[in-house]
Amino acid sequence: MAAAFAASPLACQVVATAQEAAATPTESPAQNPIAEPTEKPETVAKAKLPAFAPMVKHWENASFGGDGAIEIKKHLEHGVEIEMMPGDPITGIRWSGEFPNEDYELRLQARRVDGFDFFAAVTFPVGEEQCSFVLGGWGGGMVGISSIDGSDASANETTQYKEFETDQWYTIRIRVDEMNVTCWIDDVEFATVPRAEHTLDIRIEMDPCLPVGIANFMTRSELRNIGLRKLSGKDGEKHTVKDTKPGQPAK
Repeated sequence: MAAAFAASPLACQVVATAQEAAATPTESPAQNPIAEPTEKPETVAKAKLPAFAPMVKHWENASFGGDGAIEIKKHLEHGVEIEMMPGDPITGIRWSGEFPNEDYELRLQARRVDGFDFFAAVTFPVGEEQCSFVLGGWGGGMVGISSIDGSDASANETTQYKEFETDQWYTIRIRVDEMNVTCWIDDVEFATVPRAEHTLDIRIEMDPCLPVGIANFMTRSELRNIGLRKLSGKDGEKHTVKDTKPGQPAK
């Protein structure tokens, strides 16, 4: 029986196929510090989004008044690495270059190194308005957008709670398009706000971060891989906010 099986052409083909499969090396996934967000197939088919452009040159101290030390350094792999020490109570940075106020995505990685409160409150423009996406506020675990219809991140429809581990990097992605403001953490959607149904603004404490900035509260935090991409849409190049002095609203 064994000799008959060995002589069979079908058997030889099966054995050869199995040997080829076993010899084929298995590719390992690329070690990318930020995985590209997974888009639905129909979205990708309609428009290929551009890559994120690193935001490196125009970061500066937001000057809250009691800021902790800030170290900003360029990094070959991560574009820029920023360390913000605890302030009394807030430490923050702001972007002094041009930035779109419509049809864009902002992405970065942030982590809490020490402390108990928000390690990243990302302030950004939404048309003629602005708001902040807060991670780890109100005791360390609150997530939400400040402010919606006058209610801050602790008391509106975006309020959620998440356990943030110390020294763990989290990827934050914020999209502003014609219809919505949408925020993700590690590609999990945490907030979507229909723009036509709400008014947006920031808490007055965040004014020094305008028009775009990131702050922490009595916490040591680190930032890296900060990038921007413009979405396909209406005149994206024309909808930009100019540099402003800290505390001034975006123009």
